[in-house]
Amino acid sequence: MEIQVTEQAFQVTTSGGLVISIKETYPFSGEESVCNRRDNRSGKHVGRVTSSSAGKLELYITFDDPHGGEIIETFELLEDGNMRQTTNIKVNKNAIDGQPGEWYKYHSIFKRV
Repeated sequence: MEIQVTEQAFQVTTSGGLVISIKETYPFSGEESVCNRRDNRSGKHVGRVTSSSAGKLELYITFDDPHGGEIIETFELLEDGNMRQTTNIKVNKNAIDGQPGEWYKYHSIFKRV
């Protein structure tokens, strides 16, 4: 994962080996940004910065079917210089039984290289 911050926008690029590279750019103005889906399915996702302060940024992302849903994602610089990415994700319908999805939360810690 590579993160770049300018005065205008937050940009994150995620690479999955040689096969996939996803670049997302979100203006600090809160304007919506349309990006390719992270799961490489057809369609796009729409995201925007919902809050930002020194060392912390939050995104709100929605994506349509197939398997539509929403994400609330936080990027936070930690005191030790690492970054924590917290992702809360919910799909609209469970793929197995079609019932409404639930929220799931996970954390990733990144070390600067």
